[in-house]
Amino acid sequence: MSEFTRRAFLAAGPVGVLGATALAGERRTRGAAGDADTVGIQYPTTAADRAREFVGASHVRLDRVTEMLGEDPGLAKSSWDWGFGDWETAIGAASHTGQTGIIEVLVAHGARPSLFTMATLDEVDAVRAVIENVPNADALEGPHSISLYDHARAGKAARVMEYLESREMTPEDPFAVEMSRGEPYFGEYAWGMGETERFVVKWFERRSSITLERAGGISRMLIPVGEHEYSPAGARHVVIRFEIQDGRASRVVVPWAGATLVGERV
Repeated sequence: MSEFTRRAFLAAGPVGVLGATALAGERRTRGAAGDADTVGIQYPTTAADRAREFVGASHVRLDRVTEMLGEDPGLAKSSWDWGFGDWETAIGAASHTGQTGIIEVLVAHGARPSLFTMATLDEVDAVRAVIENVPNADALEGPHSISLYDHARAGKAARVMEYLESREMTPEDPFAVEMSRGEPYFGEYAWGMGETERFVVKWFERRSSITLERAGGISRMLIPVGEHEYSPAGARHVVIRFEIQDGRASRVVVPWAGATLVGERV
């Protein structure tokens, strides 16, 4: 700072300094005033409901995806946990539904393609490189426990399907069971007095599967893993157990993330 500038600044005294500070504050306030009411408590972290909407739209709704990216391009990298750690990215959603147009838009906005995206796009060399060089890659599943082969099938990726078939990587539907297997479990199980403090177990006809959901929440299909034991979609690390009494379940035991909920049949 020159001597002239320093003297002038000091001569301004407290009033001058405060005035400059107030002016700067006024400019900042004036610039943000139009949006102040829309800034939520999570700012600048993306609101959870917005991330969930975007991942949901990325399954099939190119128009909504494009609209939301116009407002916030960072949503291209968003993800959402549908339950029990079944995390799904936006590009993961587009991949298992074969939405190549949505995939292209997401990548253009910074989304990170995965092995499952490569399968959907029929990039057989990329798929082969991962499967043959990364330990246990052939056991990986996509969101909701959807197989690599089903991603390729969704994208009509003939070369990838042929390659996976050559390696016998064409798993059967892990959810499909006879309805009679689920009948002893169907009903509601409460662990508290609140309306949402209960699990609902029922039959999902379209997929021939048993489902579990928290009342008012999202239904999760169940994968049989043992006698009266099941894992939720996309969460094989979780094992839910039904306790049977007189031929039907009297309670459901749900361990997850260091806690265990025990729901009694109601």
